[in-house]
Amino acid sequence: MINIKQIKAVIFDLDGTLLDSIRDIAGAVNRGLAEMELPIHEIETYKSFIGHGHKELVKRALPEDKRNEANIKALSDKFVEHYETEWQLNTQPFHGILYLIKVAVSNKIKLAILSNKDQSFTKKMIRYYFRGAMISHTKNPFGVYSGATDGVPVKPDPTVALELAKRLSAAPEHVAIVGDMPVDIITAKNAGMTAIGAAWGFASREMLETAGADMIFDSPVELATFLEGQSGI
Repeated sequence: MINIKQIKAVIFDLDGTLLDSIRDIAGAVNRGLAEMELPIHEIETYKSFIGHGHKELVKRALPEDKRNEANIKALSDKFVEHYETEWQLNTQPFHGILYLIKVAVSNKIKLAILSNKDQSFTKKMIRYYFRGAMISHTKNPFGVYSGATDGVPVKPDPTVALELAKRLSAAPEHVAIVGDMPVDIITAKNAGMTAIGAAWGFASREMLETAGADMIFDSPVELATFLEGQSGI
């Protein structure tokens, strides 16, 4: 078990960790597929498609014999078009997330977000869902964040995670990454950070264990209770 006293900063994944966003993601891709006269998928199926950015998402959503560059670009463009107006229709923070954030802030744990979602969507969703007033705080707790940007490596590459740690003025060994996907766990390992699995998200506990998570929590409240019970942070 990792000594939580050593964790002075936490980098959260966004989709599937902080936000239950699967319905809006699936809806935007399915609308694009329907417009291309291609088969759509059940919402649950999309949980195995996400985690590596929207280009990989649409590639996985396409039938195997349709995964050429033209179709990937076409569906990618359609996804962005639809998601631009639909990202907030059903998406909400998971139950207990705002409480978890409040506990972290009250314990002076520095916070950041690292997502493979496009930077533009990451920025607007953070500003929409995590305004300071929502946690009885004067400012948004996620002033430090990073989404996918052209030319910048994405998870599981540790480059951006390490940059976020510097911005938080925290050494990697004092930083935890909290995520619901194996890619988040692998990113933490690659960056020399503590890997915390969010089993309330889109991947299974078994997948997080296999990826090598140092700790796994079944709900945000469990993680909050764990943080709240620590001292000296």
